[in-house]
Amino acid sequence: MKWYDVFSNFYDASLEKLYFESRKRAVELLELNAGQTVLDVACGTGANFRHIKATNLELDIYGTDFSAGMLRRGQATIEKEQWTNIKLFQADARDLSPSFVQEQIKNEPYFDKIICALGLSVIPDWESVMDKMLGLLKENGQLVLIDVFAEKRTFNTWLVEKIAKADLDRKIGQRLEQKTSNFHCEYLPVKENKVGGKLFVAIGIKK
Repeated sequence: MKWYDVFSNFYDASLEKLYFESRKRAVELLELNAGQTVLDVACGTGANFRHIKATNLELDIYGTDFSAGMLRRGQATIEKEQWTNIKLFQADARDLSPSFVQEQIKNEPYFDKIICALGLSVIPDWESVMDKMLGLLKENGQLVLIDVFAEKRTFNTWLVEKIAKADLDRKIGQRLEQKTSNFHCEYLPVKENKVGGKLFVAIGIKK
């Protein structure tokens, strides 16, 4: 993930306009309530936090990423905005067991809501990681995902995969549907040549 340490220096400036509305929609679908706990897996520079904070709810928010560079950017934003209820920790998503998370956050390791944006198309062993995220949810907890699926491969698919070190063939939404109840998926109106495939937001409730 050293590439993402470098990528962190220009990630927001180059890509966030593309994904802004999808992040906003993902937070809307979570239907957050005051007092809930939220985990952002592959939180990167913290682009989801702005949308979560915009709810003006009292929440406990945690973010984790494997890239130290991304987390430094995220922490800088947290300090600039003076967000006191967001804590970050570095982790390989494949290590996200309840005991590991509890050790990192020094708190209850189960969450009401988990969000993962553009992570499962990049993270190795993504099926196992999805299972781990579901395992960190409380009863009836919700997992929302933002990602890209290349239904038809193009040159732009290849290019995005090279830049993002991603695999856009992964059937992420399909697996979430199999693993959860009350599944819902929306495709976002972003041109496929911009992101390499179809940009979607999908959400489900832990079975």
